Amino acid sequence: MFGTSVPLLQASDGKFIFLERVEQVIQTALQPITDLRSGNAHGFETLVRNTEALGFSSIPEFFAFADRLGVRAEVDALLFTRSALKLSQKAGVDALLFVNLDRKRAAQIDEMLPAMMDGLRAGRLTPFDISIEITEGGDAPYRAGLISGVAKLRSLGFRIAIDDFGTGHSGLQTLYELQPDYVKIDRFFISDIDRDARKRAFLSRLVELAHTFGTQVVAEGVERAGELHACRDCGCDLVQGYFIARPSVDAADLKQMYPAVADNSDRRKSQRGTRTLDDEGIVVALEAFSGDTRLDQVVEYFLGHPDCTFLPVVDARSTPIGVVRERDLRFLVQAPFGRDLLKNAAFRKPLADFVTRLPVVDHGISAAHLIERCVQSIEEGVIVTKDARYFGFVPATALLTLAGSIRLRAAQNQNPLTHLPANDAIIGHIGRGTENRGRDHAFAYLDFNNFKPFNDVYGFHVGDRAIIMFAEILRAEFGRDDAFVGHIGGDDFFVGLSGEVGEFAQRLRAVCARFSADAESLYSASHRQSGYIECAGRDGVVAQFPLLSCSIALLMLPAEGQPVTTDDIAHELSGLKMAAKRSPTCFSAGTMPPPDRSETQKVDVISEVA
Repeated sequence: MFGTSVPLLQASDGKFIFLERVEQVIQTALQPITDLRSGNAHGFETLVRNTEALGFSSIPEFFAFADRLGVRAEVDALLFTRSALKLSQKAGVDALLFVNLDRKRAAQIDEMLPAMMDGLRAGRLTPFDISIEITEGGDAPYRAGLISGVAKLRSLGFRIAIDDFGTGHSGLQTLYELQPDYVKIDRFFISDIDRDARKRAFLSRLVELAHTFGTQVVAEGVERAGELHACRDCGCDLVQGYFIARPSVDAADLKQMYPAVADNSDRRKSQRGTRTLDDEGIVVALEAFSGDTRLDQVVEYFLGHPDCTFLPVVDARSTPIGVVRERDLRFLVQAPFGRDLLKNAAFRKPLADFVTRLPVVDHGISAAHLIERCVQSIEEGVIVTKDARYFGFVPATALLTLAGSIRLRAAQNQNPLTHLPANDAIIGHIGRGTENRGRDHAFAYLDFNNFKPFNDVYGFHVGDRAIIMFAEILRAEFGRDDAFVGHIGGDDFFVGLSGEVGEFAQRLRAVCARFSADAESLYSASHRQSGYIECAGRDGVVAQFPLLSCSIALLMLPAEGQPVTTDDIAHELSGLKMAAKRSPTCFSAGTMPPPDRSETQKVDVISEVA
């Protein structure tokens, strides 16, 4: 109807006509943003729908027209109010409302605030119920105003998110300057992330960086279970996308719990031998202060508790904001008349001005995972949440002690020669694969050929060099992926891969081919020239033995197949190993049965022939 209508722009009543039609036609939809561990709704993003009914080819065109007409604030307030009412009127749902705000409007927030606050009151919400999503891209001229605008919003209680993170030229600078409560990772990095090792590496490092600032990470555009699992494995906190739920204009569709996430539970929680922060018993129930607490009350608390050096600070929803440190307030106490000044009603310095952001983690996180990604950047400690609410605190001293304990445990479960995970860790990896049937898995058993005669002729010290050589080749091939590489013992190794396993066999062959070539350097010139060594075999009979090579036993475990146990996998791998040893190509592969296979057909073994 409108599109780029010039007459409407020129008409004296054009604004009224447009706003009337917007109120009649435009709808708002809400899409859930859920906790990646529990499936609980953490928030709902408000989205515009039905703009095409007014003749606009896209939503940006609709908003651009409202800008040209000079009614953008009124349109935003209308949409804001509708979304707020939908959320506030849905019984049993306690979640934030995520509202989009472009950089220009955020930089000019004083012009927007009256309409925003009116919309809040009409929608029966408070600023503490709202997260403002600021588009990550945009023009540099608004940067100074953006920083001050965000500070204004935060002082009122709004939470801040950066939308489409990773697509703009100034993303890291924005993360540093704004220190948002959330970053929403653009769909480009989430699409097929379970099949792209580089995307997983990128997301993992980004999550680590964000958590250092106390920022939660939202994975946008998740459309498959594999993407959900990969985002969780990379450490994301929240998830949004069609796999969880599509945007809906009907408030009846809003839920507190979303089964798509809850039914695809966190595999790390059931990981064998994995201990969470709760299990470690190091979470301290440290008292938290509300962000609206007066400074003089905080100072009096520190004076009355000389052993306390910092306190967590939370907002009206008990969501962590950061910590306030005693040393940052000390100058107020030590200054002449400082305490009297603090009690003066005219002194309006808020507690928020003294809050320092710290890493925030869920209480159910793997302790080892936390140490791996956060220990180098921790000063006071980490704030711990449960269902996104403040739960407790872990001091830095406890984390350092825990780091030493975890490293000791890891060392005890490593092969002392190669420092690769040993049998307990291998069994745990297989167990996680049997529990998570939403992805394809592949397990490989690798065993040297003719290792005993090589050891007998050259001695154990050269044999150890061959074992270390093979371990380094495995690391070089699979160290960049989410592959698990283990050392069973002696000349036996294990590799496990989940997700995209189509090229796994080819890569294993490449590893073994490189090993055969490199291992020749361990032989004498005469043995290399002849291509064999001559010595007594296991039966005591002197024979000729070819140079070192490797056998591969490969077992595929397709997604959504029949239930299997760790013992089933171990048994089938053992059988495949014997088949590989007998095969002229030293390769044997099998597949655990899909759902329509007979239970008696446990495995389909394919032993290649020359």
